[in-house]
Amino acid sequence: MKTILVVDDEESIRSAIVQGLRLQGFAALEADNGIDAFNLAKTQSPDLIISDVMMSTGSGFVLREFLGNDDRTSNIPLIMMTGHVQSAGAWGVDSSVEYLEKPFSIDDLLVAVERKLGLVVRS
Repeated sequence: MKTILVVDDEESIRSAIVQGLRLQGFAALEADNGIDAFNLAKTQSPDLIISDVMMSTGSGFVLREFLGNDDRTSNIPLIMMTGHVQSAGAWGVDSSVEYLEKPFSIDDLLVAVERKLGLVVRS
């Protein structure tokens, strides 16, 4: 079973994503900011992290930088979510990171998850 860490400071969004992942057979961890997510990633070694970009504490970009600078976390794939694509400067910043523009469907998220984890991608 693959474990996915979901990071978003909006509890309703985080909970909906976690529920959708669990219904598909994934284990899910939760954090409400990038700093807590980084600490959790160091101890739990998730297979994938899905993070919001804009958060009040420890943005997704801060999380990405921390993950990349630590040998324990630098290889964890990352999907970043944002409702503010242009202002976040998300597209094209890092080709190893997949970006999803909010709002998105759970099906769109699951396709991205499967792609990042190298699983069979649903059509």
